[in-house]
Amino acid sequence: MVLPPVRQQRGGTVICFTGDSEGNALREHSRWSLAPFESLASRVVLIDWSDPRRDEQLLEALSGPVWFAASMFGLGQEISVTNGHESGNYWSVFGIPFVRMFGDLPAYFPDRHVAAFPNSINFYGDPVQTAFYNRWFSSPALAITAPPLVLDRIPTQSLDLSSKKTGRILFPTNGNSVDRLTRYWHESLPESVADALDAMAEESTQWARLNGRPRFDDLVVSYFAAIGLDVGANRPLLCFLVAQLDDYLRRFKSRMIAEALLDLPVIIRGRFWDHVDFSGKRAIYDPDSDAASTRELIDQAPAVIDMSPNTQDIPHDRVRRAIGRCTAFLTNRMACFDGVGMESKRFTFDFSPESIHDLVEQYVLRPSDAVELGMEQSRVFLARYRDECYAEALATVVDLCALRI
Repeated sequence: MVLPPVRQQRGGTVICFTGDSEGNALREHSRWSLAPFESLASRVVLIDWSDPRRDEQLLEALSGPVWFAASMFGLGQEISVTNGHESGNYWSVFGIPFVRMFGDLPAYFPDRHVAAFPNSINFYGDPVQTAFYNRWFSSPALAITAPPLVLDRIPTQSLDLSSKKTGRILFPTNGNSVDRLTRYWHESLPESVADALDAMAEESTQWARLNGRPRFDDLVVSYFAAIGLDVGANRPLLCFLVAQLDDYLRRFKSRMIAEALLDLPVIIRGRFWDHVDFSGKRAIYDPDSDAASTRELIDQAPAVIDMSPNTQDIPHDRVRRAIGRCTAFLTNRMACFDGVGMESKRFTFDFSPESIHDLVEQYVLRPSDAVELGMEQSRVFLARYRDECYAEALATVVDLCALRI
């Protein structure tokens, strides 16, 4: 396919590439992430990479000036062009900033975080992810933390509060087994490496790291420094070890939450929960994980339970989605809830089975309180997390990238 020359212009078309993903989450999150630009750009075009019509959709999107392109994980960034005397990466040749949106540590799939061309931007969901990139990657991509954005908003006049009061509290997340991960270590890795991961994983579950900011790179570097090895000198190795520990702690936390909820009449929704026995329990297991259909369950629920992905400074996307749907969120204690204008103990728990169970049980017994909490949270956080702050931050870094200096 021959792509036409294109001009970069602020306020032009925003092109976003999506693709197949678990529960169609990629498309949904891409759409939510660029919604604030619908009033600022001439148009926002979503192109599904798996759609056989993607080439004609891309040609049509390139028919006028383009502000920037974007995708989760850099999907679509490798498009090349040979056009007269110009050849190379399409976005680089024509100076189109490409925003790569990430929601995890760069330790996962680190090659996707390396700048393929100078005018790419890494847009992270939390400062800990941006800081990890800046510490361990020397590629020229600009890196920015996305300001909090409320997702998937519902008009307040369409709320059905009566159905919420009779619904079930929802825990919508995929599971994954801690034991399955540690078996992988011992079956696939050298014994010394598996033993080291066991020791570091155990240390990561101590109270401070479990409930705070677990700097896995510091943990890994210091562990191996004790035997005289500088693991930080080998970024792929460091990233592999950090990703294992980050994944371990997420699995550890999600299992703790699920097991603390088993004797409560809640819905645990998502895949990979086969390691938890739901037989004879009051909790209902729903193996579906579709992001769009979860919307109806959120609207019917008095509250949504969530846990942050080992982060502290920006609420997780499921929390921000609950805010957008005017549904209460119950989540782990985080620094970002300090000084927000409401008492965070009303909706946060520590990572202990008792704390999780007691908080959720409180709203199971009094669903009307949960509904009122959700309305208050939405008022407070919608005023705090404004679309224009998010859009201005992203537009500014795009403008800087477009300078091509």
